[in-house]
Amino acid sequence: PVRKWFASVIPERVRTERAAAYLGLAFAVLCWAGNTVLARGVVHETGPMALSFWRWIVAWLIILPFSLPHVKRERGALLENKGKLVVLSLFSVAMYNSLLYVAAQFTTAMNMSIVTAAFPAITILFAWILIKEVPDRTQVTGVFIAALGMLAIIFRGSLANVFSLAFNAGDLLVVAAVLSWAIYSVFLRKFRLPVHPLTLLTLTVSLGVIMIFPFFLLETLRADLFRFTLKNAYILLFLALFPSLLAYLFWNQGVLKVGPGRAAFFLYLLPVFGSLLAYLFLGEEFQLYHLAGSVLIFIGLYLAI
Repeated sequence: PVRKWFASVIPERVRTERAAAYLGLAFAVLCWAGNTVLARGVVHETGPMALSFWRWIVAWLIILPFSLPHVKRERGALLENKGKLVVLSLFSVAMYNSLLYVAAQFTTAMNMSIVTAAFPAITILFAWILIKEVPDRTQVTGVFIAALGMLAIIFRGSLANVFSLAFNAGDLLVVAAVLSWAIYSVFLRKFRLPVHPLTLLTLTVSLGVIMIFPFFLLETLRADLFRFTLKNAYILLFLALFPSLLAYLFWNQGVLKVGPGRAAFFLYLLPVFGSLLAYLFLGEEFQLYHLAGSVLIFIGLYLAI
């Protein structure tokens, strides 16, 4: 009945825009699932800050020809909002990915997934405090059900795996990364900068690269791991196109359309997409706990949005 009432009072155009936003958010998470699988396999060979720095440099070179006309036309608005742009760049491009790459050196994929499971709840809390976006009971129920599904996949459907966990300092970096992305998502909605999406992404990437550079330089001086090879070129191209440019564009638009609280729920799809990618490209088996966890996640997502 609630869904029927919703369909009767919400204009078709708005429903279409929301559906497009939800698809975009799901696609962004799919890109980040690929990023998680790929980055964890190469971060020890390239160095976390080098991977973060060159990923965004390649992304910047790709997007600049398309965004430059918008940037020139909107430079007045950019100057008026330069402080807000610095905040968005710091918590997204500079901190979030870099912290995750550094954390991958010290913790396990399971631990990273468990900490990331707290992301929707943290984002809803920040949205409540900072922009007065109050969740309803259905959303809270959705968080709980989806979290159970995510944990079912992470622990492979066995409680025995819960008792084998061991947390370390790397997990604190994942917590910092999750907090950073939650703050970015909320401020993105709060600021609502009056610029083209390509302009916003270009400026956040540009400022973020500047912030990353000192840490990249320090890492290079201490342990110069990164080498420009054909393999690394393919990796950087993938990371620049999908987890960086396309994922950020779709995520930004989704947050602006439906809010950071609802958008955050889509991150529960990370283990679902991760399992599917592992099945398709790595030959890993799709187990019963994957199916059970995925069903719970989709139920929770349906209730939340």
